[in-house]
Order: sequence, then C-alpha cells, then structure tokens
Amino acid sequence: MCHKWHARRKRLRRPRVNLMTHSGLSSGYPLGQSPRMARKIRMGFIGAGAMGYSHLQLFHQECSQQAEAAALCARDSGRIKRAMAVAPGMMLFKKESDLIQSDLDAVVISSPNFTHVPLALAALKAGKHVFLEKPVGITPAECQQLLRATAKSDQVLMIGHELRYSPYFAKIKQLIDRGAVGTPQMAWCKEFRGPFQPKSGEWIQDRRKSGGCLVDKNCHHFDLMNWWLDSKPKRVSAFGSNAVNRVIPGPNQVHDHATASWEYASGAKGTLHLSLFAHQPPKETLEMGVVGDGGVLQTDLDNLTLLHWEKGKRREAARVIKVKSKRGVGWGGHLGFAEIHPAFIKAIRNGTQPLTSVANTIDGTLLAIAAEESIRKKKIITIKS
Repeated sequence: MCHKWHARRKRLRRPRVNLMTHSGLSSGYPLGQSPRMARKIRMGFIGAGAMGYSHLQLFHQECSQQAEAAALCARDSGRIKRAMAVAPGMMLFKKESDLIQSDLDAVVISSPNFTHVPLALAALKAGKHVFLEKPVGITPAECQQLLRATAKSDQVLMIGHELRYSPYFAKIKQLIDRGAVGTPQMAWCKEFRGPFQPKSGEWIQDRRKSGGCLVDKNCHHFDLMNWWLDSKPKRVSAFGSNAVNRVIPGPNQVHDHATASWEYASGAKGTLHLSLFAHQPPKETLEMGVVGDGGVLQTDLDNLTLLHWEKGKRREAARVIKVKSKRGVGWGGHLGFAEIHPAFIKAIRNGTQPLTSVANTIDGTLLAIAAEESIRKKKIITIKS
C-alpha cells in the first residue's frame, strides 16, 4: 500500500473526458490536456455539517481561481443557509443521486461513514472526480469494492487523509526514508482528547454506521504510520470499551477508549492508545513517533518541531528539528487541511493519482476495522488485504 510518496505518483490512463453540456467543447481529449481544464472545476457537495462546510469554504474560497462550488445536497435548513452564504450561486438538491447526475466535474462527499462507498461508486459511474472523506469504508468488503472501482476508473478519487499533505508529517516520512532512525522497528500513537462532537442522528456513536471509533477517528493515524514504515499491517490485537461517554443505548455504542497493537509484514510493530474522555474540548494531546535500530523520531505538535535522537550520539538531549508548516484550519484544525484541497485540484488537472488514493490508504482503514473486530471477538485478527 505505502508507495514512496515522492516517487510513485501513478499517471492515470488517458481517458475521454466527461464533457459538460455548457462548455461547448469537443470530446476526445486526455485528462489534463483538454481545453475544458481552462475553466473552473465545477464541484458539488454532499453534506454540509462541520466537515462538509469546511471543505466547501476551502474549495470555493481558497481555491477560487481553479474551482467553484456549484451544487449542494443537504437536509438541515440551518446548515444549508450557512453554506449558501459562502456560495450563493449553488444549485440545491434534495437527493444525492440528482446532484451526482447533474452538470458537475467533481463531487465532495462528507456524509455519514456508512454512505461513503455507495455514493462514491455512483459518482465514479457518473464520470465524476471524487473527494471522499475518510474512512475508505466501514467493512472490508466495502473497501475492496471501492478499490476495484477506482482501478477501473479514469477519474480521480482522493481520500480525505489530510495529515499526509502537511509538510510536518511529510517531514517525518522524508527523514525515515533518508535513514534518520535506521530500520524502523516500532511506531506509536497516543491520542488523549474529549468526546465526539454531536452529529446528525448521532450516527457517529453507532458502530454499525460509523464503523467504530477506531475506524472513524484513528484511521488517520494508522494511515500515517503505515506510510512512514512503508509496510502492510498483517495482524492486530486490540482492547476497548465504553466507560464514560455513553450516548445511545444498546450494544452498538462506540468505544470511548482503546488500545491496539499490530505487526507489519516487515516485522515492525505498532501501538495506539486512545482516550475520548481525557480532556474537555477543544484540548487534545497527540503524540506520534517511530523507533528504529538507529534512532527515534517523535512529534512535538505544540511547537511544530520534531525530536530526533540518534543512536551512538553522546548527547542525551534530542536534536530539535523545526518544520515550516501551516497550522491546521477548518473543522478539527488538522494539519494538512489547507494543503489537501489544492492537491485534489492539481490531481484533476494533471491527470495523476493523488497521494491519498484508495490504493495508498486502504490498509489504514482495514487495520482499524480489524482492530474493532479484535475488540468484539477478543482475539488476534489477521488482516486480509
């Protein structure tokens, strides 16, 4: 899964473009070479919650020379009003299928997790490029179905794993590839934060709709660690439960704390520690790192620096590496959120597979799904990729 991020950007096949009726352009141009690319990319948005609204703002306002918000499908009147204030000219749709079939170049899907794959498949079939919020899917079958569809499609499908696009996390990848820790042997993530914010119908609290907290929340971190170590996770053991943040009745309430340990094909190991009742929002603490036979890299996100210990160096203090990186913007304030939107536009215009294609990120979601299964079944789960 984890290809070298700076070297293996696979070029898409040379498709015949899906032309828009208003463009007046002739058909038959390869993606990235059509005169159609001279105009703005018309984008439709499914979902106008906190994340969907942030995507709408970033694409329509920060990428305004390249793209425009042309259509919206949402149900909450307050959210619709807020979105329309950003892009008053958008067409409104009540049905996702009608938006997908409308006069658009790309669709941004920020709907509940259990709708991701059906909507993405429909958009690809309609000839649209797709920006799909994580996770890739909530079951292994869904993930594999989307992987097969993207392999057959000439359209760009980008998964919203924005952390990979941050120069901060990319710096860790660069340093590891250059031998800063020797051969990676361990990766870790510790995330202590507050509870999930309310969602429409509380879908995020139901593991049948969200996939579980590790799928919704920590597929980001699993993806980063897979990328850094450039290896596939093979088996996982996890423990978790709901101790504090019960929102819905019954057995399908997502966990509010968990631990997971897994093994890579390379022999390296990974660990995750998560608590959703450690702090009150918006305070969060996130620490990640990699240990190799030649050193250690550890995040210091408060200062946007990296701590580097090299084996054999006499000094005990870490070398502090400053990284030029933007602070997070949009919902959640995640690093990379400012960079992922222009990256999607660039992939469409250049006809290249994005860094966070389904093929490149599926293993992070499959690891999260397997960890949730391990908690339920109380046994080690082998990950089939």
